[in-house]
Amino acid sequence: MDLLFILLRLIHIFAGVFWVGAAWIGALFLEPTARALGPDGGKFLSHMATVRRYSIYIMVSAVLTILAGWGLWFMRYGMPSLGTSSGLAFFIGGIAGLIAMGIGAGTGSAATGMTRLGSEIAQQGKPPTPEQQGQMRELQGRMRQFGIWTAVLTSIALFLMAIAPVI
Repeated sequence: MDLLFILLRLIHIFAGVFWVGAAWIGALFLEPTARALGPDGGKFLSHMATVRRYSIYIMVSAVLTILAGWGLWFMRYGMPSLGTSSGLAFFIGGIAGLIAMGIGAGTGSAATGMTRLGSEIAQQGKPPTPEQQGQMRELQGRMRQFGIWTAVLTSIALFLMAIAPVI
């Protein structure tokens, strides 16, 4: 078997598993925790982003998943085989992954905004103003929606990748 194909497949699978898992962890645990912590949620996300570099790992895994996946698709299927069920399933899964990566960037943007706002609130040494509370709620809402969509779309991609070889 082709060594490049094996390498791309390993990258695609392992990076994809991390990405899908991170999307669900973010949607089900991290965002609700940050929301429940109120103003301290910004501190929590700041630590995740700056110390743990969580969002960088997610973006790298998304990019590796997409690049390796498209490489695999073009090596095995290419554009002419969109007429096959497997080729079509891989293609649609890849499109779902691309959309998820774009939406995931919005999640990262909202998390960065929450981090900045949380730092601003912490530096002022007093409770957040009503305006800051409103901004935080809006950012948390965006993060929640983007996170759920990313989790759903990566799961669709995962499902299609899992069934494509056998359909």
